[in-house]
Amino acid sequence: MTDEDLRLETKCYDANEYGYLYGLNKRIPDEEFEKVKPYMRNFRRKDFVDGIIKVTGRPEGYRCLEKDVSKVEEILGIEKTIEKKWANIHASLDDPVKREALLDKTYDWLNLLFKKGTRPKQDLSRLAIHSTKIYDPEDSFKNESKNGEGSLFIYTPHGMWYIINNCGPNSDLSLNNVKTDAGGAIGYRLMYEDTVDTLIRIYTEENEYSGEKLY
Repeated sequence: MTDEDLRLETKCYDANEYGYLYGLNKRIPDEEFEKVKPYMRNFRRKDFVDGIIKVTGRPEGYRCLEKDVSKVEEILGIEKTIEKKWANIHASLDDPVKREALLDKTYDWLNLLFKKGTRPKQDLSRLAIHSTKIYDPEDSFKNESKNGEGSLFIYTPHGMWYIINNCGPNSDLSLNNVKTDAGGAIGYRLMYEDTVDTLIRIYTEENEYSGEKLY
């Protein structure tokens, strides 16, 4: 079976044990699914350490581990593989000209998508405590948070947050909905989605936050 539209995508990220879990982006005929079922597992909350309190995304359902992704793709004749996707991304990041264009475009997409999300009131320390991972693009938050600047992408069980520090001398504090020790930040939340996860990982280059404790 070859179907250009069919692909595997990340369904969730488990910080404790499994890392990324993958699933199909759409239903396929039962006879086709039976071929890949040996490499899939019907995950439930009880299958995760401490339930799903350290899982971002949609863990429940038929998922495969990263080590089995290529087997599932081969059996189903998937051409747009996970490996090819990331190979193309890394090739662009390794090219100085393409890198700048890719990062600029990714930044624009992230801003567009997150600004369509919700802005509930929250506390940065609470988000950090319950996070599954925190990305800090170019160590911006680590180095500039004391000046009221920097940004973070925080994965929590309830979604993905884009935190923009907003407590510098000329900041409009009335825009803030996230409480921080320094004075506040703007926070946008989206539910977990494969495309957004990919964009975050490209833009941040998977640079995890390594500054002072946030809680």
